[in-house]
Amino acid sequence: MRTHQLLVCVLVPRFALRVAVRGPLPDEPVALAPEPGDAPPLIGEVNAAAATHGVRSGMRVGEAIALCPRIQMITADPGTVADAAEALLVRLEGLGAAVEPLAPGAALFAADGLLRMHGGARRLLAATAEVLPTGGRVGAGPGRFIARTAAQRARPGRPVLVGHEGAAGFVHGLPVDRLDAPPQLADELAALGIRTAGELAALPLPAVADRLGPDGIALWRMARGEDERHVCPRTPPEPLREAISFPEAVGNEITLRQAAVVLLERLLAAPRRRGRPVRTMVLSAQLAAGGSWRRQLTLREATAEPARLRDALLPRLADLPGAIDRISLELAELGDPGGRQQALIRPAQELRRERAAEAARQLRAGMGEGHLLRVVEVAPWSRIPEGRNLLVPFEGS
Repeated sequence: MRTHQLLVCVLVPRFALRVAVRGPLPDEPVALAPEPGDAPPLIGEVNAAAATHGVRSGMRVGEAIALCPRIQMITADPGTVADAAEALLVRLEGLGAAVEPLAPGAALFAADGLLRMHGGARRLLAATAEVLPTGGRVGAGPGRFIARTAAQRARPGRPVLVGHEGAAGFVHGLPVDRLDAPPQLADELAALGIRTAGELAALPLPAVADRLGPDGIALWRMARGEDERHVCPRTPPEPLREAISFPEAVGNEITLRQAAVVLLERLLAAPRRRGRPVRTMVLSAQLAAGGSWRRQLTLREATAEPARLRDALLPRLADLPGAIDRISLELAELGDPGGRQQALIRPAQELRRERAAEAARQLRAGMGEGHLLRVVEVAPWSRIPEGRNLLVPFEGS
């Protein structure tokens, strides 16, 4: 008998804005100011009061002020946001969860194995809600999409739990554009007059497969409350961080380069690194004018060579928008000392290809060659479904 995995999603709306405000969101219109050095200057998250005036994230500053002259711009602080997001993940892991970060202030984890520990699903969700900051929401359901949608519908302190039996009804009335459909597929569904998930789920699968292809099949299953995408939990990091605080604001490039080299040398000499190569570095600074600046550097290949690390690090100092009071460097991700790090969970696409190859092998063994065909797209522009694709013998392994 197939078991259905219960997933839990946590969501803190407007997380970056809440961190920058350092408390509850005000009733007056506020928005997150563009990060220093951004071009063009686009605002970040906005609160509900600003949204009622038509202000939205990604809008130019001048346009936002024209729509809402009394809007207040809050200085962006990406460094503090990253620290707060990491602290939230650590608190969730303290519950025993293996967490997959989705975005700052949003995460997902599987409840299997935690239910008995916490005394059931309701108590687990209550314990999860207790570790969230102000405004945090919790939702749970039998798949990633259901859990995320449940969290979006939840209210602070009132988790939403969707059982497997109620999954299809939960998404029935959702607009199809809420199902994360590719733009082209969403346009085609609109042209067909399909507006809700329930209307899509009511269609027969062969017709969906014939007209909409693999993306349509995945969307059809999601509209029926079926979602087999697994959780990819992170490996809790062991970050190494060093910082230098200046007695006065520093904007001289030579001084900054010397400080960055000193930080790198300290981190490479740290006993905790134990010869492991560096895969990801995070360079951040506290700006003298207020706010912070942060850049993540992911190397194409993990290395412990100081020269290569300096070559990757030092050019980023030119992006600093002004003088700084403090600079810090973090080795956020380290490689395996014995070779390349292998993935703990194999990608879903790889598993599907492996299963399909095994099914093809068994079909050939039972029926011989010539009975297995594959679909080749020949005329995707055709308005006749039968003319878009052609069946040819499958010759793959």
